[in-house]
Amino acid sequence: MKRLMVVSIVLVLLMALSISSVSSQEKIKLILSIHTDFNREGLDDYLRLYEQLNPHIEIVKEVTPFEDYLKKIQIAEVSGRGADLYHVYSLWGVELVRSGILDEPPAEVKEDVMKNYVPVAVSGVTIDGDIWGIPTEIDNYMLVYNKRLLAEGGYTEPPKTWDELVEMAKNLTKFDDKGNISQYGFTFLAGWDSAVVHPFLAMLWSNGGEFLSPDFKKCLVNSPEGVEALEAQLRLFSEKGTDVNGSVWDFPNGTVAMMVMAPWNENNLITTMGDRYEDVGVAPIPVMKERVTSLYTWFAGVGKNSKYKEEAWDFWMWMTAQVHGPNQTTRMGDYLAQRVGAIPSRKIDIENHPKELNDQYTAPYIVELEYSRAEPNIAQGAEIKTILMDEIMAAWYGTKDAKTALDDAARQIDEILARYY
Repeated sequence: MKRLMVVSIVLVLLMALSISSVSSQEKIKLILSIHTDFNREGLDDYLRLYEQLNPHIEIVKEVTPFEDYLKKIQIAEVSGRGADLYHVYSLWGVELVRSGILDEPPAEVKEDVMKNYVPVAVSGVTIDGDIWGIPTEIDNYMLVYNKRLLAEGGYTEPPKTWDELVEMAKNLTKFDDKGNISQYGFTFLAGWDSAVVHPFLAMLWSNGGEFLSPDFKKCLVNSPEGVEALEAQLRLFSEKGTDVNGSVWDFPNGTVAMMVMAPWNENNLITTMGDRYEDVGVAPIPVMKERVTSLYTWFAGVGKNSKYKEEAWDFWMWMTAQVHGPNQTTRMGDYLAQRVGAIPSRKIDIENHPKELNDQYTAPYIVELEYSRAEPNIAQGAEIKTILMDEIMAAWYGTKDAKTALDDAARQIDEILARYY
C-alpha cells in the first residue's frame, strides 16, 4: 500500500513537472515596432531564425511610415497596445522615456553599450544622463558632389571652405531661357526638417556656435555665430548658387553639382545613376572655423509596459551584441551595412564590414565620425526641430533676415524648454 502511494506521488509530481514545463514554454508573442525604411529585405530572415532558435517565441512586426511613427507609438501605448520591441529615432527619446514608454536597459546592456560602441553613438542614446537603448544606425553629414559637373566648371577638387563653396556654386549654376535654374551649383531641400536643420547645425558648430546651453534651458542659435552661419547659407541664394525650388533628390539626374547628405542615400544613388555613379564624390562639409559635422542616431529599446521585458532584451542583444560568422560581426551590423546602407555604430561592425563601408561613398563618412557631434536629445525635440526648420526657411524665402529668423526661433524654443528644464 505504501509502495502504491509512493508511485502515485511520483506520478503526480511528474505530471506537475510536465504541466509546468509545458506552461513555461507557452508561445510568447513579441511585437516589434519599426518604421518603413528600416523594414528592408533580409530583416524577416533574422526574425524567423530567432524563432527557430527559440520555438516558444513569435515576433510580429508593426511597420509605420516615418512621418506617422512617433504618434503611432504614443497612441498605441495610451490604448494599451504598445510594442515589446522598439527601434526609434534618438530625438524622440526624452519624450518616450519621460512618458513611461521605454524600459530602462539592464546593467549588462548599458555596460555593453559603453564598452563596444563609438562615443558619438553613446551620446546619441544618452537621455538625461543615462543610457536608454542600444545604438544601431548612425548618420553624419558630408558634402556630396558630382565630379563631372565640377570638372566641367574647371574645378579639380571640392571646396574646403564655405567661401569656396559659395563661389563654386555660383559658377556651376545654369539657367534656362526663362531664367529658371536648370543646373544647381548647390541645393538644399525646403520642407524636410532634417535636410534643413542638420546641415545648419553642422555650420553652426563649425562656426564656433552652440545650439543650446549645457543645461538645456536656453536656445543659443541666435548668437553672432549662429546668425553668421545662416547668413553664409543665404549667400547661396543672393548670389544665385541655389534657390528654394532645388531638391537633393534631383542629384541622380546630373542637375545638381553639390549637396549635403547622410550616408544612407548611397543605395539610392547606385540604383538611379547606374554607370554615372562613378561621378559621385564625398568630402567634409566646407569649414567655417573648425572641422565638425552633425550626426543623428537610432536605437533599439524595449517597452516599459511589456510583459516580456527579459525576452525582449535577449532578442536585441542577440541582434546587436552576439558576434558571429567568419567576419566576426553582429547581425544588426550586417543588416545595417548590407541591407539598409547605413553605418552601424558598434566598433567591431565598422571595422569588419570593409566591402560595404570602405567604398568610394561611405569611407569618407567613417573618417568623419571623429569630427561628428550628435544632435542633442531634448524634450519635445521633434517640435523644436520643426520650429528651427520653419525659421531657417523663412530666411531662405526672404521673408525674414537671418537675425530676425533666429531670434524668433530662439524665443519659441525657449518657451518650450522652460516647461521641461
